[in-house]
Amino acid sequence: MWLEFRGEAEDVNLGSIWVEMASKVTRNWKGARGISSLSDSRSTIHKFQTLGYVPEQRSKQKIRPSTLLPVLQTSGLKKSKAKTLTSIQPEYSKPTMLMTSQLRNLQELHRAKSDSGKMQANIRLMRKMLRNRQTSLQELRNHEDFITKLNQKLIKNIQDMEDSSTLKVRALLQQQDILGTISNTLEYSNRKTLQQMKCELQEWEEKQESKISYLEQQVKQLNAKIKKTHEEVSFLNTYMDHEYPVKSVQIASLVRQLQQVKDSQQDELDDLDEMCKMVLRSLSDQIQMKKKMLLNTLVEKTQKPRQMALLQKTWESENMVKNMDKFRKVHPRHGRHP
Repeated sequence: MWLEFRGEAEDVNLGSIWVEMASKVTRNWKGARGISSLSDSRSTIHKFQTLGYVPEQRSKQKIRPSTLLPVLQTSGLKKSKAKTLTSIQPEYSKPTMLMTSQLRNLQELHRAKSDSGKMQANIRLMRKMLRNRQTSLQELRNHEDFITKLNQKLIKNIQDMEDSSTLKVRALLQQQDILGTISNTLEYSNRKTLQQMKCELQEWEEKQESKISYLEQQVKQLNAKIKKTHEEVSFLNTYMDHEYPVKSVQIASLVRQLQQVKDSQQDELDDLDEMCKMVLRSLSDQIQMKKKMLLNTLVEKTQKPRQMALLQKTWESENMVKNMDKFRKVHPRHGRHP
């Protein structure tokens, strides 16, 4: 359909009308939207149907002759008929010829006016038809561009979906392979662990059986000991009932005797303590006196040689002072200033 519309638009050869209509269409479509809706295209198709430009009626329109040429042909035929009539009828008089010629001229003028009006109407119709065709063509082109863009977008989306689905499938397959390997390794490890646990259980059962046998032996030994202790307890019960009271009385008397001995010994110990203290005091006093005597003797021994040296130094210092006084008296310049 689009190619047929384009071919018909290109076949129309009306010169200046085509140029004017193209310029008007471009001006109208510069500010319009790029994509027209399907409702607009349907309305334009309805207009074409009303004007007779449906694709089914194109062949009929092409077969129809143009309305402009027959008008011109009829006018030329009428003029030729009028000339023949004037040549065939010479017997008419001049005034009648003038009247007829005037009437014919008026008719021709009226016909020319009507023909010019028809021509203008036909031109207007052609312009409207061209405008409608151009608008429909532009709409169809825009719709075609829109559909192609949509198709390209859909193709890209489909390709993207296919790529993403392939990637997802590959990832899932890889995950499946990884999970399969993991499951196999886990099964193998589980089998190994089960075998190890079975071996450990057997060993543990054997150990527990040995422990149980050992404990049974210990229980037997303990039962024997318990029997012995029961016998001893029964013997002690008999002892406590018969022999213990007598022995307890003996023990109490012995404890009293020990306490009396301790008391007597305590008095003796107190006397010994006092004697020791007195001896220690006397010894300490003697030691202190000896220390003092030794210190005095040591001080005297150490101070005897030093006393002579100190006396000599004092004498020398006194002599120095006397000599200094004499020297000042002799040499007053070197003396102290008042």
